[in-house]
Amino acid sequence: MAGGGQTNTGWQALPGEGGHATLAAADDFEAALLQHVRHSFSHVSAERLLSGIGLPTLHRAVAAVRGERAQELEAPQIVEQAIAGSDAQCGRTIDAFCALLGGFAGNVALTLGARGGVYIGGGIVPRLGEIFFASRFRERFEAKGRFQGYLRAIPTALITDTQAALTGAAAALGPHGG
Repeated sequence: MAGGGQTNTGWQALPGEGGHATLAAADDFEAALLQHVRHSFSHVSAERLLSGIGLPTLHRAVAAVRGERAQELEAPQIVEQAIAGSDAQCGRTIDAFCALLGGFAGNVALTLGARGGVYIGGGIVPRLGEIFFASRFRERFEAKGRFQGYLRAIPTALITDTQAALTGAAAALGPHGG
C-alpha cells in the first residue's frame, strides 16, 4: 500500500506496507470475526481480510461467527453471489468487507492527513458497484469520535481505471522515463 500527497513541487508518493497494519474491530461482531481469524493467523492485517486472497477467509469467519457452515468459495464467486443477491452469506461477507474497509481507510486518512482524498481501488470494490455505495463504508470511514467532522470533509473516490497503477508509474517517471 502506498499513499501520497501534493507538495510544492507536485505529487509525492509515500511508499509503505500499510495494508499489513493490524485490522481493528469497531463492534462486537467484528471483534468476533478477528478473534476467529486469529485461530489460524497470529496477526490479522487489513490485507488478511480486505483483499481478493483474504475475502474467502472473511467469508468463512462470517459464517463461523454466525454459527453457519460456509460453502468454500473464491473471491470472484463471493462477489458475484453478493451482487446477484443469490446468497445471503455472501451478502453479509461483502457488508462486513465494506464496513471493515471503511474503518481502515478512515485510519489511513487520519494517519496520513489525507485531506485531498482517499482513493479506493483493487479488484473487489470496483466490481461491487451500487452495493459499495450503499454500504457502511463511508459511515465507518467517518466514525472516529471527535474526528468525525475532520473525516467528513475528506472525499473518498473509487478508482475504476484498471490501468491506474501503470498510468501513475509512467507519470512518476516523467517525460524522459521508461
